[in-house]
Amino acid sequence: MENAKYLKSVAKGTIGTVILSFIGVAVLSVLMTKLSFSKGIFNAIYVIISLCSLSLGAVIGAKKNESKGWLVGFGVAIGYYLVLFILTSCFSGELVFNLFDFVKLIIALAVGTLAGMLGINL
Repeated sequence: MENAKYLKSVAKGTIGTVILSFIGVAVLSVLMTKLSFSKGIFNAIYVIISLCSLSLGAVIGAKKNESKGWLVGFGVAIGYYLVLFILTSCFSGELVFNLFDFVKLIIALAVGTLAGMLGINL
């Protein structure tokens, strides 16, 4: 029973994260039609969108679970990273996991875990 609640919480948080990321990227895309961004600025904005949506998704999942927020946040981070990795691999046409991807995973896990802990206390 507790495992089912955990999985539902992680799924809800992951879906929330993906939806928030999609909205953020859509807004960024609209802005890019009106403004000119350098590649570095674009990457920084994309990272901010990803981390903010991951944080909010981990908080949503932790609130739903009502306990073990760090574990829910960790699960949401893994789920979100897997969705992004699969989508990126599909669009790029190659399945590659390099050092940059490993660093992104570690950062996502840290942010998700901390946001999950915060979500329990909100």
